Amino acid sequence: MFKSLGGLGNMASLLGSAQKVPGMMKEMQEKLKREIVQASAGDGAVQVTINGVGEMQSIAIDPAVRDFPELEQWIVEACNTAGRDAKQRYVQAVSAAVSDLNINIPGLDGILANLVGGA
Repeated sequence: MFKSLGGLGNMASLLGSAQKVPGMMKEMQEKLKREIVQASAGDGAVQVTINGVGEMQSIAIDPAVRDFPELEQWIVEACNTAGRDAKQRYVQAVSAAVSDLNINIPGLDGILANLVGGA
């Protein structure tokens, strides 16, 4: 009669894990804000630095660069590369947090893959 109540232990474990999520997410965000991602373009003519959550920290442009149309392209390229790297770090951090909590979220892998441009 009460056989179906056996799953309540699993539910309690899941709820306990879920209560840890906000703290873990805040800690993860703070850690990622301290991480640095750098990318360059134009054979190093442009270098951008962003943090792990995608906030631009700095941009350095070689003063010898005189070709402004290419410069604009290199800035975009470097920013996009750094942004992709930051997203990848974010996805890895979320995956690790979910794994540490031993939570199975159906479809999470697909959602995270879409975040970084995967299929």
